[in-house]
Amino acid sequence: MCGFAAWFDPTGGPPEREWLSAAAGLLAHRGPDDAGFLVEPGVGLAFRRLSIVDLAGGHQPLANEDGTMWIVYNGEVYNHEELRRELETLGHRFRTRCDTEAILHAYEQWGEGCVERLRGMFALAIWDRKRRRLFVARDRLGIKPLYWARAGRAFVFASEAKALFAFPGVRRSVHLPGLVEHLTLRYAASPATLFEGIEKLPPAHHLTVDEGGPVVRRYWDLDWEPTITLGDDEALEEVERRLTESVRLRLMSEVPLGALLSGGVDSSLVVALAARLIPRPVQTFSVGFDAPGPYSELPFARMVAERFGTEHREIVVGAADVARELPRLAWHQDEPVSEPAAIPTFLVARLARETVTVVLTGEGGDELFAGYPKYAFDPLARRLAALPGPLRGLLFDHLANRLPFRFRKFQVVARSARFRDEAERLAAWFAGFAGAERVRLLSPALRAHDHVAAAAFARALETTRARRPLDRMLDVDRRLWLPDDLLMKMDKMSMAASIEARVPLLDHPLVEWAARLPERFKVQGGEGKVLLKRLARRLLPREVVDRPKVGFTVPLAPWFRGPLRGLLTDTLLSSTALGRGYFDEQVLRGYVADHVEGRRDRSRELWTLLTLELWHRAYIDQVPHPPVAYEPPPRANPTPEATWNGQAGGS
Repeated sequence: MCGFAAWFDPTGGPPEREWLSAAAGLLAHRGPDDAGFLVEPGVGLAFRRLSIVDLAGGHQPLANEDGTMWIVYNGEVYNHEELRRELETLGHRFRTRCDTEAILHAYEQWGEGCVERLRGMFALAIWDRKRRRLFVARDRLGIKPLYWARAGRAFVFASEAKALFAFPGVRRSVHLPGLVEHLTLRYAASPATLFEGIEKLPPAHHLTVDEGGPVVRRYWDLDWEPTITLGDDEALEEVERRLTESVRLRLMSEVPLGALLSGGVDSSLVVALAARLIPRPVQTFSVGFDAPGPYSELPFARMVAERFGTEHREIVVGAADVARELPRLAWHQDEPVSEPAAIPTFLVARLARETVTVVLTGEGGDELFAGYPKYAFDPLARRLAALPGPLRGLLFDHLANRLPFRFRKFQVVARSARFRDEAERLAAWFAGFAGAERVRLLSPALRAHDHVAAAAFARALETTRARRPLDRMLDVDRRLWLPDDLLMKMDKMSMAASIEARVPLLDHPLVEWAARLPERFKVQGGEGKVLLKRLARRLLPREVVDRPKVGFTVPLAPWFRGPLRGLLTDTLLSSTALGRGYFDEQVLRGYVADHVEGRRDRSRELWTLLTLELWHRAYIDQVPHPPVAYEPPPRANPTPEATWNGQAGGS
């Protein structure tokens, strides 16, 4: 796992080495083991390496035999040995054992089509010197991030947005319509970011830029039809086979490897299968919360660890940890991904880094197999949305909002059922602010952009190949929520700890197979993730499977009324925050008071506002810099002196 930056000027102007050095420095946490650079007329490449495969031969930028092509790359391609054998039969000669070289030769052989042959997670940039063009690409599911922008005549690319600001001409300003989208979705939907002029390359896309400018193309999408015909036993055997293969591929490593174990079904299945495949005990790492109530899944994680004899370690996170780490994580996230689990994810990744460099995780199971309650309850929300407007207003705006907290599931359904429009309804399920509540909060200047709130959902629904309601929900979440929230959180937080996170449930052949499963294998009655739970009951303690879904839930609600109340109010109601002019001050104060005085749980909305304000302070109010100097976590090797590859260079 690594980080890179690339600069390309179609007119041939050279970059300054200082720009590339600064960009690499801002990515040091992604690659504490090595650094490398290429500078020549029209192009500059900067790279930071976290050594995992071919420790001796994986230095980047890496060139082909005659130096006419150079690559920088972040990720892991799990079928690289298979690709190597095929390419060798076609006459290619390899100097290393690393997957990076397989990608470069694949580009030589198949051009842009090379990415269709890659199985894994990746973001990459290839300098094609003969054709005077730069080729960049991102993996199918968006596991690895890739940002880009214009910088005067040049185009710049990087693994994290912060590295782009090392190049002159890239401004730090707010994309105002993005603020409204962020308040709704709690993330920026690709290709947009909250930075004006900076975009994310969407998942499953590549971009080629030469003197004619950039051309962006999609190279992969999901087919949801025809539905696979298979019996229950056959489906169970097949999902176990496919998931086992995916876990096996992701055990490729020359450094210590473990797993993040939440205690939920998905991560527990990954641990169960890894324990079958690894001849020694799996190292597992878990995190819980110092708060009363059903917030900690540590007891269930311990059950799984005991069942499979893992070497298990855990930490407990309290409100003081959140307050301490928030400024650091606002910087690491680049954008205010309003996912409270980011902080415990970072802290458990730091724990894991003490003994391993790679971890397997459970992201993707809910999006593939319909695990969230919303997938089971959306048919009810659709029926309620068909009620006459006045009746919906009475039920949802008055009755539902006044129900006690124990009725929060109905409140969530009611919140979505307010909207007859499909895009608005689907966006409301995980929204920070939805509908009239958002409009009331916005200042007149931002209210003018309210039409963009659910626009990303509308675009995704217009272009999806899925036709059935459940499939449409799953596909939209796969395109938006998964890469722009969950996977972005995992990448940024694991990389902040200099650790690589791999996601076996998002092996793209498994994803393609799961998309075409009949609905009965995903949702039956009020239960989701039906097929995956059947497999889990075969492999895991029943107590882990047959219990209410908790998820990785951070106890913000009690903390915002208790130990974090001062942080919340001092930040959101400060003259700095109010002076931005984004919100109606009285409405904002009312929303804060609703929560801290116990009238209504607004922890999700307030966390969205808090992370947004901290992002402004980290990236807009000042030149972005780490809150503290970067120090590699304990397992990191000292960074050797960076090497520079010149125009004729070598790796």
